[in-house]
Amino acid sequence: MRQRKLMKNRKGFTLLEVILAIVVAAILGAMLVQFMGTGVMQSVNPVFMVQNGSYLNTIMENINADYRRLMTTSSTPLTDLNQRLLSNKSLYGAGFDVVTKRFDFPSGSGTVTEPAAASDSGRVLKVTVTYNGLSLTSLFTE
Repeated sequence: MRQRKLMKNRKGFTLLEVILAIVVAAILGAMLVQFMGTGVMQSVNPVFMVQNGSYLNTIMENINADYRRLMTTSSTPLTDLNQRLLSNKSLYGAGFDVVTKRFDFPSGSGTVTEPAAASDSGRVLKVTVTYNGLSLTSLFTE
């Protein structure tokens, strides 16, 4: 009887309870690490997008500054800018792609007329700069 009374008064956990607590804690810990790991890794993406957007804006500002300078020094600033963009785009930055297209504004009919020789005619130059999945378009006119 005395032995039975001692067993009832013992305080503590059984081995099964300890093992179950460890297993539950391990499962919850694994879930927390997975959730936090993904969140922390993805939290850098907005910073990269802002950096890429800022660099893209810098490239376009360099193109705009060059075009403003060409407007005062060249008789054909759109043609010269187009040639510079296609032949030596490293003047404006590195690691970006550029697409240019010449066209005229719509006449009274409302349709855009594309010139036969895209590099030599048209009063509007559309410049699209692409860098790391972001793109920026600007129109230059004479």
